[in-house]
Amino acid sequence: MIFMVLLTITLAAIVVATAWSAVKDADKDTADGTAEAEAVPVPAVPETLEGVLARQLLEGEITGPQYRRAVQRLAERDADRHPLSVPRED
Repeated sequence: MIFMVLLTITLAAIVVATAWSAVKDADKDTADGTAEAEAVPVPAVPETLEGVLARQLLEGEITGPQYRRAVQRLAERDADRHPLSVPRED
């Protein structure tokens, strides 16, 4: 029983020490300014129709049902233009 108590206390001390050093490192990084995220360049114009539809949905130009219907029509058009060919069974 004493072994379990000592083991629990030891493990708790290890966790606290690890968390404490991680918090101190994070504070130091924030003070240095190295923790700030760099801006990722985003293309100004979406390159695909799906991207245009997603942008319109996020900006509120179209509703959810309109988006789903447009994507459905896009999938139907794509299936007509590029049908899947099923291999023959020999």
